[in-house]
Amino acid sequence: MIVSTIRHLKSGFPISLLLLAALGLAGVAIAGIVPAVTNFNVVSNGATSWVINGVNNPSLTLVRGGSYQFSLQNVAASHPFFINTINTTGTANQYTTGVTGNGGTGNTVIAFMVPISAPNSLFYNCGNHGSMNGTLTIVNDGIFASGFDQ
Repeated sequence: MIVSTIRHLKSGFPISLLLLAALGLAGVAIAGIVPAVTNFNVVSNGATSWVINGVNNPSLTLVRGGSYQFSLQNVAASHPFFINTINTTGTANQYTTGVTGNGGTGNTVIAFMVPISAPNSLFYNCGNHGSMNGTLTIVNDGIFASGFDQ
């Protein structure tokens, strides 16, 4: 196994990426290092469902502080992809904190850097079709699950 070393910390002590991964911090930005991004490939299945990484309308679990991309692939203009606060169509209930590109179509990317303040549940929806939806369950990183980060 290759272990890379980060030498950008002010203390000058190297920290291996293996150690960060073991602590559950591999996706955390440290000293200007860009966090890992999880990508979801998104296509529309007509007006019946979203297909994300090959699964129809999957429930997804996202981690607070994590970076995610919803990469739309040839999504018709009639299927704008939104991250919402409630499971609904339309544009009135968008969740916008940390979200870039909400309502995207075509071959665009909706980026979501999940804030620590994110609610426990969000939803992804088509702006026009009620059957194109799914749940986003937002959880704490395992290291801070006991409230240590409060």
